[in-house]
Amino acid sequence: MKRIFILSLALLLLAFGAGCIGSPEMNATENVTPAPVLHYEQGDVSIPINTSEIPVRRFDVNVTEVIEIVLADQRAGALLEGGWKIASVRTGFDYDLRTHVDVEFRSDEPSPSFFIEVDEQEGQTGWGRCNVPRWLGGPFAGPYPEDYHQNRTFYHTYVFDHHNDRVTMVYNDTTIFYLYPSYGREWYERVEVSG
Repeated sequence: MKRIFILSLALLLLAFGAGCIGSPEMNATENVTPAPVLHYEQGDVSIPINTSEIPVRRFDVNVTEVIEIVLADQRAGALLEGGWKIASVRTGFDYDLRTHVDVEFRSDEPSPSFFIEVDEQEGQTGWGRCNVPRWLGGPFAGPYPEDYHQNRTFYHTYVFDHHNDRVTMVYNDTTIFYLYPSYGREWYERVEVSG
């Protein structure tokens, strides 16, 4: 028994000496690579995205890779240029238990969130959605939402802001057509005129 103890102690000393086991006094920051600052760039617009400031919720994801994928999406560009920021990255599950990553965008003012699904394995974005309740109106619709609501037509989903009495966003699963105040203004004005 004494030989096993001495042999274990000798192996432990060799492991420390060879550097296989680090001691707690080591400066861990020496080998840490800082999170990269990515940039959304379109024409004269350049918006820095500091990936270390983005909260990651639930499971581990490669935030840098996910943000690089989402920055190539038109919806991310419309949101970022409209003053929205990436608020979080979180893992979600679809109805078929397929794992995907949701990138959440929020405006500085109290606003709804807009989520863009990212498939890390495929390297592409999926559908997008706003997190406000659907409300269609009518006698059986329930109470009128206080802040925001959305309702879906055959082609588009309209998000209504009740604080300012306006449409704040028009989108479908893959495209943002209008984002208040300016993105897609011409499209929205044509739709309003055509009724």
